[in-house]
Order: sequence, then C-alpha cells, then structure tokens
Amino acid sequence: MIGISLLYVILEALRAEKRWSFLAVGVAVTAYAIYLAMRRPHSWRDLGFRIDNLRAALLPIASFTLAACVALVGWAFAHGQPAWSPQVGVLLAVYPVWAVVQQLAFQGLLHRGLVVLIRSPVLQILITAAAFAAVHAGNNTLMALTFAAGVSWSLLYRRWPNIWLLAASHTILAAFVYPLVLMDAPLSRL
Repeated sequence: MIGISLLYVILEALRAEKRWSFLAVGVAVTAYAIYLAMRRPHSWRDLGFRIDNLRAALLPIASFTLAACVALVGWAFAHGQPAWSPQVGVLLAVYPVWAVVQQLAFQGLLHRGLVVLIRSPVLQILITAAAFAAVHAGNNTLMALTFAAGVSWSLLYRRWPNIWLLAASHTILAAFVYPLVLMDAPLSRL
C-alpha cells in the first residue's frame, strides 16, 4: 500500500491528469486486491467489511463525522463561503466507491499490516495518517485535513473496524471539504 501511495504522489508531482492518476491507482489497488484474494491472508470481515458491528460503530463514527462537518461549514461561513454547494450533492452521489477503496487501502490493509509490524499503536496510527495525507500532496490544507481525518479514522477503525461506515464518513467529509474549504470541483478535472 505504501507503494501505491508513492505511485500516486509521483503522478501528482509529475502533474499527471487526475483521470490517469486515478486510473493508475485503481489498477494498482485492483491488482493488489486480486493478489490478496488469491493468497487469502485476510477475510473480508477481518479487513472491516462487517455488519455485525454496525450498531456499535455507528454512533462514534457518526459523531466524529458530524463534528467535522460542523467545523467545515463553520470554516466556510467564517470565510464568507456558502454553507452548501451543488458540488456537495454530486460528490455525495459519486464518491462512495472511491471512499471504500481508500478506506480498504489505508485502514484494512496498511493499518492492519502495521499492527503486525510495529508495536507502538501511536506509530501505527501516525504512519497510516501520514500515508493518507501523502497521497493528497500538492495542497497543504488538504494534507493537513487528511492527516487529521486519517488519525481519527485509524482510532475509530482500531475500536470498530467497519469499512462501510468509515467510507460513509470519508464520502461526507470529502463532499464538504472540496467545495466549501478548498473551493475546488475535483470531478471537473476527470
């Protein structure tokens, strides 16, 4: 997963078009997922594709997401930006698949792998968050936001490993961050 993150950072540094970066990363993640499926080192449940902990995980993950959304809308309001954009709705509709892929990559694979390799939970969380922030290189604000979200999602994943709910949180936060904080329409570059 670190290699896939590095691929994305290199493509960003080379200023590759987003559609090619996303395609390259998507192909790499798909190839890695096929490789893992053939080796069967992890069950889907172990990775976090679970429904048995939905009820227990819903309140903490929803609380974090709501608090972060309030902060994002507050930031937009404080900077004279509208609290809603049509782009939010578009991102809410199309971002979930990409959010699942990213949460699988960073929590289900990278974070779980670090738990085996590194004793310190603090380092496991910080490395996962730093890798997540690194794939957003090129925008310091986005890197800081994704690092903070990466720490939060890693903490939540450790206690309630549920990719579905983390991907929902990721989708909602991305839908608010891009148009309200970054004043960006990422889908227009695809």
